[in-house]
Amino acid sequence: MKNGNVIDFRILRLQNELEKYRKTGVIPGMLLDGFFSVEDIFDKFYEQLPKKYQRVADNLKEEYYHSLVENQGQLRAALRSDYEYVMSTLCTEHDSFVIPAILRKYRKDMNPVRAIYYDSRELFRGYDPENHTHHLLIGLLTDPEYNNILLNALERDIASLEKIIKRYYIPLTRMSESIPLELFHARQTIRDFKHYHKTFRSARNWIPDE
Repeated sequence: MKNGNVIDFRILRLQNELEKYRKTGVIPGMLLDGFFSVEDIFDKFYEQLPKKYQRVADNLKEEYYHSLVENQGQLRAALRSDYEYVMSTLCTEHDSFVIPAILRKYRKDMNPVRAIYYDSRELFRGYDPENHTHHLLIGLLTDPEYNNILLNALERDIASLEKIIKRYYIPLTRMSESIPLELFHARQTIRDFKHYHKTFRSARNWIPDE
């Protein structure tokens, strides 16, 4: 509390970053890393800033958008590099999720957690007590430790992909009507993984009808 008012530490951080920009002329890392967007600054925080920092924010906005126009090619190259890295290091690709009895049904490059979801969906739609894979899945999905490992892997991958969206979506779509394929696929994967997370979480206490 300060003078009876709640301190908004986001404003304090923003002012600190704007002060650094005023002194150095270097665009703040918070914009480049996706922590804040220019739209955030002006839509959410601008009116709360002292006049001094409003003027700095005005200058930053002009320079930032100018730099976007000049560096579209570099941004797209950086997006491709970051996206490829994230997709090649997904937690949901870990060996602990590779179940041959399930994966052999799908293409070789199928994400193993995606394959587990597809077979789980089949299980929930119609449990077959004679189906060995159904018994295997029930054992895994209702095991608290394995279920938590599944959920944790999905949460970490979602966070990595959301970071890419925050970092690149506004800069690359503001100057173009087209959405880069990497961003399109990242958003789709996030939606899928969130749905898998919800499904696996609800499966913890699932009991089949015999």
